[in-house]
Amino acid sequence: MKRLFWGILLAALLHVNPALSQSLVSEYKSYSSLTGELKKLAAQFPDIIHLQSLGQTVQKRDLWLATLGADAATQKPALFIAGGLEGPDVASSDVCLRFLKNMALQYGRVDSITELLRRVDFYVAPRVNPDASEQLWRPLKYDRFLNARSLDLDHDGAVDEDGYDDMNGDGLISLMRVSNPSGQWMADPLDSQLVRKADPAQHQVGVYKIMPEGRDNDGDGRWNEDEAGGVDVNRNFSYRYKFFQSGAGDYPVSEVESRAVADFLFEHENIVVVFSFSTASNLLTPWESRKSEQNKVIDAVLPQDAPYFKFVAEQYKNIFGDAGSETSPPPPGDLCEWAYYHYGRWSFNAPVWTPPEIQCKDSTKTAPEKDVLAGQRKLLHWLQHEHVENAVVAWQKIDHPDFPDATVEVGGFAPGVKYNPPADSIDAVGKRYMRFFQQLADDVPTLDVQVTVDARDKGLYGITAAVKNSGYLPTNSRLGAQSQWVKKVKTELVASEQVAIISGTRFYFSDQINGGSAVELTWLVAGKEGQTVTIKTASPGAGFAEKTVALK
Repeated sequence: MKRLFWGILLAALLHVNPALSQSLVSEYKSYSSLTGELKKLAAQFPDIIHLQSLGQTVQKRDLWLATLGADAATQKPALFIAGGLEGPDVASSDVCLRFLKNMALQYGRVDSITELLRRVDFYVAPRVNPDASEQLWRPLKYDRFLNARSLDLDHDGAVDEDGYDDMNGDGLISLMRVSNPSGQWMADPLDSQLVRKADPAQHQVGVYKIMPEGRDNDGDGRWNEDEAGGVDVNRNFSYRYKFFQSGAGDYPVSEVESRAVADFLFEHENIVVVFSFSTASNLLTPWESRKSEQNKVIDAVLPQDAPYFKFVAEQYKNIFGDAGSETSPPPPGDLCEWAYYHYGRWSFNAPVWTPPEIQCKDSTKTAPEKDVLAGQRKLLHWLQHEHVENAVVAWQKIDHPDFPDATVEVGGFAPGVKYNPPADSIDAVGKRYMRFFQQLADDVPTLDVQVTVDARDKGLYGITAAVKNSGYLPTNSRLGAQSQWVKKVKTELVASEQVAIISGTRFYFSDQINGGSAVELTWLVAGKEGQTVTIKTASPGAGFAEKTVALK
C-alpha cells in the first residue's frame, strides 16, 4: 500500500472532466493486445524471434519471453531485459515490443544490426507482472503493484476485504485529504496543488490526513490496508528481502513471476547484463563503492566494479540527456540489486520515462535546495506546460461516511500518469532505448585469441596464447568472480596423442579479463614439426574463440 500511497501523493493541477476516460492507457497494450503482437512478431520473423512462456500467473496469463538473435542453435553472450515489473508501468512493455520489432525489421538490411544479432542474443520479458498491470484496463483503475495471489495483508483472518473504493464515481482511485487538527500534512507553499508534511522547524502546521481513496470496509480503523492480491514481484527477490513486509510475500522468490525470471536467468549462464525498467535507477544515479561493514554481507558495489557502472550511466545520459536524478530508492528484494549481488551479473535499471525539466513561468518562488517534492513538482510543471489532458482529478469535496464531521476531498494524479509518458511520446522513447540497448550490447565482453609458436631444441616447442577481451565490460564483474559461481574463462590446449604437454596444464581458468586487456598463457610441448595444436577459449558470457597453429 505504501507504493500506491506515494505513487499517487500528488494533487490536482488542471480542471478536467471528472469522468476521466480510458485514454490514459488506451493507446498502450493490454495483456491480450501485447500477447497478440508478440505472437505476430514471432510468426513474421521466425528466424530471429522465438517466443516462449516462462509460466502462468494466478490468473492464467502467460509470462512471455522473446529471444531475439540469429542462429538460435548457438548460445551467445546475452542481455536480459525485463519490462512491466512494476504494475503501473505499461509503457516499458511497449518499449520492449518496439525494440523487438525494429531490430527484426533491420536485420539483414542494416549491417551493424545484422552483425550485432549474430554476436549477441537478447532475452526480452515485456511484462513480468501482468496481473497487476491489467488493473489499468479494469472498470476500477488504480496503480496496482501486487500480483493476483490473495494474501491476508492485515493479518485479520480475511483476504482482500479492505481494498480501494471509488468515492467520487469517476472510475479512478486517487487520493483523499481529510481535514484533521492532528493531521501532519499541508498544502505545499510553492505549489498549492501539492501536499507535503508540515515542518515544525519552519513553524508549519499540518491540517490534513492523507490516504488513498476508499473506506474502512472492515471497521478496524484503517483504510485500504488489505487490497486485492498480495505480492509485489519487484520486492520478492532474495537480496535485501524483508520478511513480514506488506507486499513482499511469504518468502523470497515465492511467486510464479519472480521464480520464472530467476529460474530462466540461472539456466542461462550466457547472460552478461540484466536490465530492468524501474522507478529506481542506477543509471540516473550510479551505484558507488563504499566499504561494507565488517563481517556483514556485501551491501555496496565492489571498488573494481564501480567505474563500469559509472561509464554505462554516462552512456545512458548521452542518449537520454539530462533526465534528472529524482528516482525512488531501490525497494528491498528488487530484481536489479539481486541480479548484481546474488546473480553476479552486470545489472542496470531506469524508469521508462522521466518528464523533462520545465521552469514554471507563473512561479514566483524558488524550490528549496533539498526539495522533498522535486519529482512531483517536475511532473506537475511539465503537465501544465504541455497541457496534458485527463492526467489529474481536480480536488472535489465529497460526503464520506467514515468522516461525517470532517471536510474530505478527492483528487490527485490519475492512475498510470506517474509511470507512463503520453502515448504519442513512446515512439521517441523507444528509439532512445533501442540505441541504448545496442550500445549496451556493444559493451559486452568478446573473446579473441592469438597464438605464437617458438621452436626449442630436440622437438620442443613453446606455445604462447594471448587471450584478449575486445569488449568494454570485463568477462565477469568482480563480485561475480569473487562468488566462485559465475563461470570463468576456460582456455584449453587441444592436440593429438603425438603431441605431449611437457609444462603447463591442459586447461587454464581466468577469473576476470578486463575490457581491452589480455592474459598470457604458456605451454611447452613435445612433437614433430608440422603437427598442429588448437587453443580454444570460451566463457558463457563472453563467447568462444579458437586458433590452430602448426609446430615449426
